[in-house]
Formats: sequence, C-alpha cells, structure tokens
Amino acid sequence: MSFKQAFSFISAKELATLLRNPGLYPSTPRLARVDGLRKENKIAVVDVRDDDYEGGHIKGCIHSPSAGFLDGGVESVREKTKETPVVVFHCALSQVRGPKAARIYAETTDEVRKRGGDAPIPQEVLVLRGGFTEFQALFRVRIFQQLPLNST
Repeated sequence: MSFKQAFSFISAKELATLLRNPGLYPSTPRLARVDGLRKENKIAVVDVRDDDYEGGHIKGCIHSPSAGFLDGGVESVREKTKETPVVVFHCALSQVRGPKAARIYAETTDEVRKRGGDAPIPQEVLVLRGGFTEFQALFRVRIFQQLPLNST
C-alpha cells in the first residue's frame, strides 16, 4: 500500500513570483509541471484564517474561514476553483489550518473526480510554507514602498 500526500509546499517567494509573473518559466521542476496551465493565469490563493484575516491578506485571495470549512466551506471553494490548475492554501503560519484545509480540499476533489463529478482538470494543491506571517514579512515593505507618500 502506498501513501500519496494530498499537497505540496510552496515558498512565499515562489508564490509571489507566480502571482506577479504568471507567464515566467518556473524556477523549480515542481512548478514546471504546471507551467502550461499557469500561462493562463490560473492560480487561486485560499486564506483559511478566521478572525485574524482582518489584519491583512493577499490581494485577490478567496477567504474561507477554517471554522466553517467542513460545513460547506470546502464545497464553496471547490466551486470557485474547479477550473483552476493551481490552488494554494494558507493560514497564519500554515502549520495546522492551512494544511488541514488543503488535505480536505484535495481528498474531496479526488473523491468527486472518482465518482465522475465536476472536477474536470487536474490540480496542484499547495500550502504556503510559513503562512501569511512569512509572506507579509517578506513583501509588506515592498507594497508600502510602492504607495505615494502623500496619498489621501
């Protein structure tokens, strides 16, 4: 019997590269597998933080709080991402909530696919290593440096 992990990890720098330049040739063999699909800018970021989401988030992410992920949240995310080849999950540190949501999502999607349901394309399910905390630490300053000093 073999065990297949439901997801892989992606670093904050890799995710930023994907979000900023979806057409660039990837820097790792793992990302090379999805390069052709990525050129269509098909990537979704799913933030499963609960109340801590209000402190900031990755622009354009799907917010699906972990507290309700099993109570319809996973189905809502599946519906929004079923045509998306790369789905990245995260929470604050991506130690519990993000990986758990990614596993549930991947297992649910695989089960739907096995039953002939609406999971038409293969997906790469990833978890943001270090979570939003690491992503924000690396990229928050750069975001603020791009804003005009006298913005109102």
